[in-house]
Amino acid sequence: MSDNTPNEDDLREEAKERMDEMPAETALGNADPAGGSDESPEDYEAEYGHEGGS
Repeated sequence: MSDNTPNEDDLREEAKERMDEMPAETALGNADPAGGSDESPEDYEAEYGHEGGS
């Protein structure tokens, strides 16, 4: 592993922070009122773009 490769703990922490920022959604992709955010998943993607995937 090279020196500039993040370690697993750092990656887990960054992933947790990103998940906390994302709006909650139901299995159908609708905003989840119990999730604590009134932002819809579509609004989030419009503002932040779709990051991730392959």
